[in-house]
This record gives sequence, structure tokens and C-alpha cells, in this order.
Amino acid sequence: MELKVEEIKSLAPVKFNYEDIKNWVTEKAAEYKSVVYTPETITLAKQDRATLNKVSDAINNEKKRIKNELLKPYVDFENKCKELMAIVDDASKTIDKQVKEFELKEQAEKEQQIKAIFDTYVGEFKDLILFDIVFNPRWLNKTYTMKKIEEDINHIIVKTSDDMKVLEGQIKDETILKQVQAFYFSHIAESDCLSSSLKYGMNVIESNKKLEELKNKRNATNSEQNITNSEQNVQKNENLIQIDFRVIATKEQFMNLKQFLESNNIEYRRI
Repeated sequence: MELKVEEIKSLAPVKFNYEDIKNWVTEKAAEYKSVVYTPETITLAKQDRATLNKVSDAINNEKKRIKNELLKPYVDFENKCKELMAIVDDASKTIDKQVKEFELKEQAEKEQQIKAIFDTYVGEFKDLILFDIVFNPRWLNKTYTMKKIEEDINHIIVKTSDDMKVLEGQIKDETILKQVQAFYFSHIAESDCLSSSLKYGMNVIESNKKLEELKNKRNATNSEQNITNSEQNVQKNENLIQIDFRVIATKEQFMNLKQFLESNNIEYRRI
């Protein structure tokens, strides 16, 4: 069905006393612009301003009225077109929903096929390379063939195997190597995975080195402190004299003796 619109005749210009109005407003505008107002005549200035605004508003209101009149045929045509479009769009949306459901079903089936290929190739990395991490959304496009997807997956597995050999050759410490490998598999979807993993490994080695230096420094400091404390204790003990004696006194005298000993930092104990 074709939308056929009858030829629209050009509208005639809107006729009104343009020249008379123009001459009048030009003359009045010139008169008002030449007036110099004083503080005494400021009230008159406000009145003149209001008069000019009323003239401008009257012209503007008439302009809007004529515009609305001229647009009435178009507004009617526009509303009818919108009504027709709504009917067509409603039907289109119903079809679109079915199309999208079909496409989603197709993509789900293709993803399962891709997962099967991945399971075939992943081999020893089964528990290390996660399908969801390496999955490429572009694989679901119709233009992306299963052959190309298989090549991509094979490339991932081969590259991972080669990268593991590089990491094992560069990092000899087994504990650090495991850390780096774990880092690698968590970033495997990134293009610079190998270089970032090597960088991570170097950072771990450097950090461990600095931590070991710090530990040795602290141990050395503690050893020096212990030696100093021992020397001080020896020196302190050398100046001490031990005398054992028995004291016979009242309870009050014992309390006074205890206070004296403690206030003078004299060590005492029962025999």
C-alpha cells in the first residue's frame, strides 16, 4: 500500500497592513528613543515602556494566531500519520519479538557447540582456563564461522602451553612460579597476559627480596639490643650485694620496712 497525498497548492502570502504598521512603529520608536528621561519623569518612562511592550505583544499574539490557523491542516495530517504508524509499529514489534527469541535460541545453541569444541581442545588446562573468561562474544555472530572459532580456541590453548614454558624458564622458585601462573590464568583473556605475568613475577621476587632484607635488618637490630641488655644486666648484677638476715618486729614496723625497701628500689624476698 502506497501513501498518496494530493498535491498541495502553495499558500498565498498573509495579507495585512504591513506598510502602515511599519511606518507607525518606526515613527513611534524614533520618538521614544529620542526622549531623555529624568528622575522626575521616571514614572512616565515606565508607562512608555509598558505601551511599547503592549504593541509588541499584540503583534506577536496575532502572529501566533495566524500560524496556528495555517498549521491546522498539517497538524491534522500529522496526527493521522502517527495513528497509521502506531498500527504498523505494533505489528512490527510482535514480529520483532519472535525474531529476537529465535536469534537468542540460535545463539544459545551455537554457544553450546562452541563449549563442546573448547572442552575438546582444553586438555590439561581443563581446571585452569575457564570458558567464560576466554569466551569471545563475536563468536556468536552469524558471520563468525565454526571453523574460525575452532582456530581461535586452538590458538588460545597452544599459546597458553608456550607461555607456561616461558614462565617456567624465567622463574625458578616453585612458590613464586605458582603465584605467577595463577595470575596468568586470571588474566588469560588479555592480549598482554604473558608480559604482565612476567612483570608480576619480577615484582613478587623484588618484594620478597626487600622483605628478607627488612627481616635480616630487624634480626640484627634485635641481636644488638639483646647484647646491650645482657651487658647492662651483668653490669647491674656486679654492683649488687646480697645479705641474708632475719627481722623481728611488729606488724607496723614490717609495713614501714617494706615501704622503705620499695621506695629505694631494694629487691627483697622471703627465705
